[in-house]
Amino acid sequence: MDFSERMSSYRDDINRSLESLFDKKSPEVLYEPMRYAVNIGGKRVRPILCGIFYRLFGGDPAKVLYPALAIELLHNFTLVHDDIMDDDDLRRGNKTVHVKWDLSTGVLSGDGIVSLAYKVLLKEKFERSGEIIRIFTDGLLEVCEGQAYDKEFETRNDVTEKEYVRMINNKTAALLAVPSAIGALCAGAGEDMVRLAEKYGRALGLAFQIQDDLLDIAGDEALFGKTYGSDVAEGKKTYLYILAVKLMNEEDHKLFLSIAGKEGITRNEIFEVRKLYEKYGILEKAENEAARYIKEAGSVIDLLPEGPFRNELKEFTAWMLKRKY
Repeated sequence: MDFSERMSSYRDDINRSLESLFDKKSPEVLYEPMRYAVNIGGKRVRPILCGIFYRLFGGDPAKVLYPALAIELLHNFTLVHDDIMDDDDLRRGNKTVHVKWDLSTGVLSGDGIVSLAYKVLLKEKFERSGEIIRIFTDGLLEVCEGQAYDKEFETRNDVTEKEYVRMINNKTAALLAVPSAIGALCAGAGEDMVRLAEKYGRALGLAFQIQDDLLDIAGDEALFGKTYGSDVAEGKKTYLYILAVKLMNEEDHKLFLSIAGKEGITRNEIFEVRKLYEKYGILEKAENEAARYIKEAGSVIDLLPEGPFRNELKEFTAWMLKRKY
């Protein structure tokens, strides 16, 4: 079975297990929106990553199921509440929970999903369960902190690179560090290995987010369709935006700020911003920064135990980062 087939198989198992969590649950007014939110889709990368680290350290694949599912539920909780905070209408092409139902239902569904995440996490006992719960809870708080920083940035044009990295380290990287560390912990890995697992997840998350910022305007326009340049249209404080404010001369800086976040922004104006990014080498700088974190993740992998699951982690890393959109 090649890597893509294994990934598909892992994803199918996770989806079936997630669906089973909602069997015969009531009241329907709570559980139906929760089920909807969880079933919208996604690549299930976080539970898959948890499983890879668990197997890498010799764990029985069946035992890591509940922690892996709990991590996916935690991720979905953040999406439901992010959609409310950002007033987004769509999630992966489907109506967001608060739009399909109402705002109160959206808030309640998110609360229900994170509560279910803890219930699922506690289903399986491990020797270091206390540490597993601590890492899970710390990760949840980190994501909230990252979201708070992101909201704060909306009203600022002086966000620094250091502040941006802190924000994505909390908001994005934490939810890849948590499954990596918990997978290793569940398998009984030593402290040094658990720290390496967490370090890998953070490096992967930082690379992924910077790459995501880059692809918004440097990716394949045909594949993006209507969402091409959406970060520019929203005036989102991405890595590219922060470099633009830092590097552009006064005239270009003024032009950039007049376009980014403009109501009724046109396609041509988005292309104008891309030209400015190219003029100042901002796309290349973002590529280099993502590459630095990719290299860091790769160097961590080389310190992990040899075997087929270390190779699987290498394949997973390449799959996560080889995107056109």
